[in-house]
Amino acid sequence: MTTKPPIQSGEKERIEEITIMRALAFFAIVLQHSIGEYIYRADILPADAVMLGMLYHFTRYGTLTFVFLSTVILFYNYDASLDYGRFIKRRAQSVLVPFALWTLIYGVFSLQGLLLTKEGWVLLSQQFLTPTYGYQLWFIPMIFQLYLLYPWLARFVQAVRKRLFTWFGVISVRHVTGILLGLGAAYAGLMYWSYYKAAGWAGSVGGIGQVLAGHRTMIVIFYFFYIALGIVCALHLQRWRQWVQQAASWNLFIFIACYIFIGYDLLSAGITPINLNISTYLKPTVFVLIVVQMLLIYAIALQIQKRGGLMQRFLRMAGTYSFGGYLVHALVLALVSRFTRQLSLEGFHLIATVLTFVVVAAASLFITRWLQHSPFASLFIGAKRRKTSSAEGAGGRRGEASSSYS
Repeated sequence: MTTKPPIQSGEKERIEEITIMRALAFFAIVLQHSIGEYIYRADILPADAVMLGMLYHFTRYGTLTFVFLSTVILFYNYDASLDYGRFIKRRAQSVLVPFALWTLIYGVFSLQGLLLTKEGWVLLSQQFLTPTYGYQLWFIPMIFQLYLLYPWLARFVQAVRKRLFTWFGVISVRHVTGILLGLGAAYAGLMYWSYYKAAGWAGSVGGIGQVLAGHRTMIVIFYFFYIALGIVCALHLQRWRQWVQQAASWNLFIFIACYIFIGYDLLSAGITPINLNISTYLKPTVFVLIVVQMLLIYAIALQIQKRGGLMQRFLRMAGTYSFGGYLVHALVLALVSRFTRQLSLEGFHLIATVLTFVVVAAASLFITRWLQHSPFASLFIGAKRRKTSSAEGAGGRRGEASSSYS
């Protein structure tokens, strides 16, 4: 992996596969939340519970893929010399404004009449710090931390690359692999602490330490390995593409092994009900599963992009609208669930989950498309009102609103 002189920004190609990966990650998240809606219902049969639990492990890559993609876009489009004030202002407009508006919408939807009381307003104000009604919204303040830290992170990466050039005269595959293996081992250690030790540590220290440990999913440092992968992809794009395709067969083998092990770990804890928190992504074994899933998804996205056709066009469309779909899908799911919770679904929870996934994903993308063409696009989804072209959301330097989605 020999580093070539940087290409001028105007000459950079768009990273077409990013839009496809966005779509696949969005669908994984919608399926994950649809599973969560049905797997804990009292009338679910063991067979349906087991099937949903095993299906759940195919969704684990969703959220962390967006961390990876956000980093790719940042390091591909910008460097440490960017206008920091303008950069943060645009990022705030594209992600924080929609976050605030959707937090308010989810709060009103959930609290309803309670908003007429002081307690209701206190609960609503808390949502802007730790979202629970719009449970997926936690990701926005977390990823905004990456935007805030980007210039310093970019300077650190530049310093590391300069040091490697000084020592070795070239940055080879061996150097990058060694760094990633070291970071991976450190991250696995952090995940071990997070899953097995953090709760006890938080209880012993109390105070701010307990608060931070309790909300560690919202702290960007707990995703540093996915950020490191994104940096490597952005700085060595062509070699990265070659490598993920060459390593696909090995990654598939590792995925199968991890899937069997983690599935056994989940089911051995009991199926009445299944506890999906056992497979949290802040766990060492699930971390390995997610990484190999992400690499396989990247290889799949490259193949879909290469072949073109209906699948590519559909996923490009879904990826373009994925940010808005991400923001709205929990509300659509809540509306669908108001209907399904009145039904007796014994023996049909797997089918109901799949149907709910299809309805929620389709409706969320449709609503986002409508919002993007409305005068309120910038408020709801952080995008300017415009007619969507095939180039939007593809990565590279076009489509600021779409590139802000992580």
